[in-house]
Amino acid sequence: MEITEQAILDFLDQELAIDVEGISLEDPLFSTGVIDSFALVSLMMFLESGTGMRISPTDVNLANFDSVSRILAYVERLSQSAEN
Repeated sequence: MEITEQAILDFLDQELAIDVEGISLEDPLFSTGVIDSFALVSLMMFLESGTGMRISPTDVNLANFDSVSRILAYVERLSQSAEN
């Protein structure tokens, strides 16, 4: 499965019951409380399942996970490093 903006929003909506209406790519998710630490675990499992890659605990931070755009950029970097 390809991890896209829509795939992340669908996951947030369908699996985490988060109202994604009006959430943009840059909206903070964790620092505003939209997603909590319990939801983070589910999101990480979704990303690992979708990419087939393992997320390092040291990568779990606001720089990588605080918005949809940051998540997409992180997944892209993870994919590129797996190819090298």
